[in-house]
Amino acid sequence: MTPGAFLAAKRGERGLTLQQAAYATHIRLEHLSALEADEPELIPAPVYARGYLRSYARYLGLDAESLVSKLPNPVQDPRKTLGLGMLKTRPRFVLTGPAAAAAGLILLAGAFAAYAWRQIESDQRGTIVTAPATPAVVSPTPAPPPSPPSRPPSSHTLS
Repeated sequence: MTPGAFLAAKRGERGLTLQQAAYATHIRLEHLSALEADEPELIPAPVYARGYLRSYARYLGLDAESLVSKLPNPVQDPRKTLGLGMLKTRPRFVLTGPAAAAAGLILLAGAFAAYAWRQIESDQRGTIVTAPATPAVVSPTPAPPPSPPSRPPSSHTLS
């Protein structure tokens, strides 16, 4: 008798459902059904399969080590012994709606700033006034002649 069939028979003798066993042992229902179907390769890693088998056997009141020794021990990549090979790869960069809107807004602001800078530069080039090459000679303005001293009014009049 296989370990999975033995577990299923003992669970049936006790009148337990697979859901009850999953709830009591805190092991997923899929993993318990994989153990009873003798498909431990459906469990993420062999170390988990052995641990689940020990917990399930103890729950049913069975000798856990004798069942674990009957479990096939497949040769696998050492990186997969902890289930690292089963991870799904996720993209490193995900462009969401708000991130795309923010990137577009920054791009638009940058384009406007470049356009405004270019317009300001071209306007300043057209209004630059250059100084004449030779300095203009400025003649001093003549000072007004001095005014004669003021005389008091005379009493004589000339006839």
